[in-house]
Amino acid sequence: MARLSVFTLLLAVGAAVGCASGTAGAPPATAEPEPEAVDPVGTYSFETTYQGQTVTGRIVITKTGESFGGVLEPDAGPPPVDIYRVTVDGQEMTVIGDAGGEDLVITMTFTGDTYTGSWVLGFDSGELKGERIKR
Repeated sequence: MARLSVFTLLLAVGAAVGCASGTAGAPPATAEPEPEAVDPVGTYSFETTYQGQTVTGRIVITKTGESFGGVLEPDAGPPPVDIYRVTVDGQEMTVIGDAGGEDLVITMTFTGDTYTGSWVLGFDSGELKGERIKR
């Protein structure tokens, strides 16, 4: 019987020590709320390098009914690109346009109104950056 009492005492002490060393009283961790998905409609500046030259311009995204479209307008150099598909996943926007029969695919990751991203056109690719132009 003494052994059972000692064993019970050890269990009780172990449980008390375990409870005392826990995080009792600490507030539960809360996750940061996800930012709202990017609203794609608007005008964005961009800067990239294409064939060794810096190219700047605007990306204009419009919405007609439930479909998005628009145009990528370089300030100089390559001709405008008609945008025929825009998708948004949280803070990432993908823009696809017809660049003379080839798809130009642009991926933009936003932090607030600024973004960084990349583009692919055939065998060419590059990085780009820019921001939403406020009106």
